[in-house]
Amino acid sequence: MLESEELAKKLKALAHPLRLKIVALLAEEGEDLYLNEIANKLGINRALAKIHLKKLENAGIVKSRVVLIEGEARALRYYKLLDFDIHISPELLKRRGKEDWTIEP
Repeated sequence: MLESEELAKKLKALAHPLRLKIVALLAEEGEDLYLNEIANKLGINRALAKIHLKKLENAGIVKSRVVLIEGEARALRYYKLLDFDIHISPELLKRRGKEDWTIEP
């Protein structure tokens, strides 16, 4: 079970429709995708994709890795969906209700 702060951080990261689309895309593809592939498949620009992927990475939902292209002096950043499971119920909220649910921005 996720701790309150970690749960809130993941929920905050997932609380945007585009980030949910990114997670769904990575889950559907089942493999690491390059930043431009993600942007192209979602019909958004690379800068916007990078911003949202960084938020997902900071929340521990995706992980990135850099692949250096030999002879081209270029690096490609690939993203992989990490395994996570979120369950929320009234009982959980009741048990955790007295805790501080805030997280730093």
